[in-house]
Amino acid sequence: MAHKVVEEIVENNSWRDGEFAKFKKIAISTDESLWCRMCIPMIYAHWEGFVVSSLKALISHLNTLELHPENIPTKLVVVGLGESYKTLSGKQSFDQRIDFTEKFKLLYKNSIKFNSKINTRSNLKSDVLKELCEMFGFNHRAFSDKMSDIDRLVSIRNSIAHGENSIVPDMANVIKYIDSVNAAMDILVKEIDLFLVNEEFLLKEIA
Repeated sequence: MAHKVVEEIVENNSWRDGEFAKFKKIAISTDESLWCRMCIPMIYAHWEGFVVSSLKALISHLNTLELHPENIPTKLVVVGLGESYKTLSGKQSFDQRIDFTEKFKLLYKNSIKFNSKINTRSNLKSDVLKELCEMFGFNHRAFSDKMSDIDRLVSIRNSIAHGENSIVPDMANVIKYIDSVNAAMDILVKEIDLFLVNEEFLLKEIA
C-alpha cells in the first residue's frame, strides 16, 4: 500500500499519461518533423512539472509533521535553511553573519518549515536531479539508465527554444524520450514512497 502522499502525487499527475499518448500519435495531415519539434518542449515540461509537483507535495506533507531540527538528518536542516546560505556567499559583513546566526538559532527553537520552491534551474538534467535527490536522500543512481535520454531531451529542447533548426527529432525520438521520462517518474514516486514509509526524514536511533 503506497503512502497517502504518493497516492496524491499519482492521482494529481494521471492526466500526463493522456498527454503522452497524444504525443505518440501524429495526425495524417500533420508534418511529422514539425510535430516532433513541437512535442519536445512539451515532453520536457511534463518532466519538470512532475518533479516539481511531486516534491512540493512531499514538502507540504513534511511541513504538517512539525519536525524539529534536532530530530531530522542534517541534509534536511540544510534544506530548511534554504536561501539563508546566500548571505554567506562572497565576502560577508559582520551584520550578514549576525543575520545568518539569528536565523540558525531561530530554526533550532521551532519546528522546521521547508520552502516549497523547487529550483530546477529550468534545465532538469542529471546534475540538477542528483542535487534534488541528495536533498532528501533519494537514490539518484536509480535514475542512471534513463538520464542519458532525458539529458538529450533537455539539450534538444534548449536548442529549439533558442531557434536552432539543425536538430530534427523524429517519432522514434519522441517515443523514446516519453518512455524514459515515464520510467524516471515511476522511479521518483518509488523513492518518495520509500522515504515516507521508512520515515527517512527522522534520525534513526543507534542501538
